[in-house]
Amino acid sequence: MSRLIKPEDIPETLWHAETSCLHLPPTLLIAWKYLLQHAGLEEKALQQVPNGITGGLSKDATDEHLAWRFSGSSARVQLCFLDPEGKLTEVADAFAKALSGGTVLLADLPCGSGAAALALLSTIAELRRQNRIPRNPLTIKIIGGELSDFARGYANIATDHIKDALAEQAIWISAEFLSWNALDKFSTADLTNRLTLLGQECSARLILLANFSDFLQREGKWKDASPQFENLFLHGRALNSFVLWIEPQTNGVLGSGGFFGRALTWFKKLFSEHQTEDEQKALAVENLGKSSADVQHPLKNHKFNVQLVVQRFDLPLNGAKT
Repeated sequence: MSRLIKPEDIPETLWHAETSCLHLPPTLLIAWKYLLQHAGLEEKALQQVPNGITGGLSKDATDEHLAWRFSGSSARVQLCFLDPEGKLTEVADAFAKALSGGTVLLADLPCGSGAAALALLSTIAELRRQNRIPRNPLTIKIIGGELSDFARGYANIATDHIKDALAEQAIWISAEFLSWNALDKFSTADLTNRLTLLGQECSARLILLANFSDFLQREGKWKDASPQFENLFLHGRALNSFVLWIEPQTNGVLGSGGFFGRALTWFKKLFSEHQTEDEQKALAVENLGKSSADVQHPLKNHKFNVQLVVQRFDLPLNGAKT
């Protein structure tokens, strides 16, 4: 497949090829700085980042993640989308295909303070602003699922704040941020019902799962959460529908008995009757997409490194095992 966005076409506002350094999109920075100001976190965001910041349900935990981890979470998604070094072709093509125009359903799970969806929207807007991709009319229906009330509030504020800037690039968005517990079948049923309703007239559906491995693997929640993921994957089946699952590169994600080994085994079992033998064999830890890059910190005069691993799951329309 020919890449819609070739590495050499990425503007320096997003990727500096000579230094191999990623730059967060200007519109994303507007949203993040507005959130920091709104929450009184501007000084905290300039402090040295402590180890072990993973977010949480409390306001303090949410604020710490917003100040210290938002930029890294955004950068991983941006790196997947742009793939400036050509390591993630299938993933980059999936993004490009889904988000080139038309009406798209985007599920951001868990959405946190909105880093993933905001990074996607802002990157597309910057590519359009720099005349690197066509400004085809694009309507995106965002559904964010998140347990933290505080994080959902931040995501809503940031999304509203950049709506006009996105509209200037022919990107129109609507957004809903729902209370979602990955261990609860009822909130998951509410989420899937909403996704099904909003997705009926969409040309593409994208479920973006990111930064879940700590909770599911390290805290041992996979067994309790897997029925909810089965619900999401089965109800997400449609033409041009897929899941992109992005995690940081850690031993807990890639190692023996790690998160992605377990997730791939689960997916193959769920869809085994509707995949070819080659498709089943391709779903292996050694075939996961991996990439890394330095990122220019937008508030400090230094760079930080992001490393990611990603898997694209296509959701066969013709069914799955029940």
